[in-house]
Amino acid sequence: MKKRMMSIGLAAAVMAVGVGVMSGCREEADATQYVTVAFSRPSTSGTYGAFNELVKSTSENKTIAAAIEGGNEFAACVQTSQENGTVITDVSNNKNSLGYVSLGLVEANASKIKAVQVNGVDATVANIENGTYKLARPFNLIYDPNKELSDLAQNFLDFIDSSAGQTCIKKEYIGQATTVKEYTPYSGTLTTLTLIGSTSVQPLMNEEIIPAFKAANPGKNFTINCSGSGSGQGESDYTNDGVDFGMLSRATKVAADLVTVKTIALDGIAVIVQKDVALTNVTMDQLYDLYLKGTRIECK
Repeated sequence: MKKRMMSIGLAAAVMAVGVGVMSGCREEADATQYVTVAFSRPSTSGTYGAFNELVKSTSENKTIAAAIEGGNEFAACVQTSQENGTVITDVSNNKNSLGYVSLGLVEANASKIKAVQVNGVDATVANIENGTYKLARPFNLIYDPNKELSDLAQNFLDFIDSSAGQTCIKKEYIGQATTVKEYTPYSGTLTTLTLIGSTSVQPLMNEEIIPAFKAANPGKNFTINCSGSGSGQGESDYTNDGVDFGMLSRATKVAADLVTVKTIALDGIAVIVQKDVALTNVTMDQLYDLYLKGTRIECK
């Protein structure tokens, strides 16, 4: 359920009694703008998990991070947006807000939102590759090592590692194939493949990899189901009958002997604001303070 936004005056009163509140870009009497609202994905989202782990990992934040991991919630003005697309809509409709989404979604929505720098570094593929942009996470496919992959599922993995598959990934993400393979079109009889889990991995699959895989196999009438409600579902359902792969946009929490993990790409997490907002840069500490303590961010 979305948490009710609080005015700055009420926020100050609540802070005085020890309850954290949040901060979007709001005009004060002196025309200074502040971020006073933040949007977050739900706890089942891989984007949520990766964002929190990355933001909470700085040494300055470890004490409070331990308390958060112990069950404390976000600050009172953090509102939940169910999907990446909902975050974009919510932020674009509120100039006083900030949110986070998969980097691969920013360009397509550039008419509504923009990505700000984090610690003075632009959110770009090049900066993820060189390690200077710190909000980055893996896109993983997971499967049950005790259940043999179907010949179609294995062929699909082979396609991802091929030059055609890597071309799909490198449009917006960083490919992780150590060796680019020559792809052999599928010659088997199975036609159904099912992937379930991360809504951050879904666009890469549904818009790029799956159409290209089908195009590389003319004459085959595949039914490839790719759906889900978050990485948590991919992690819980990857062993179910009829599921070939779970999709995760974070590292898996399953014990290593119970899962096989294939990292297909690296993705950045972009911190976004409405397109015309003055804010251009945030620090990791500011993000932590905003989401966990409700400390507003000045837009400059």
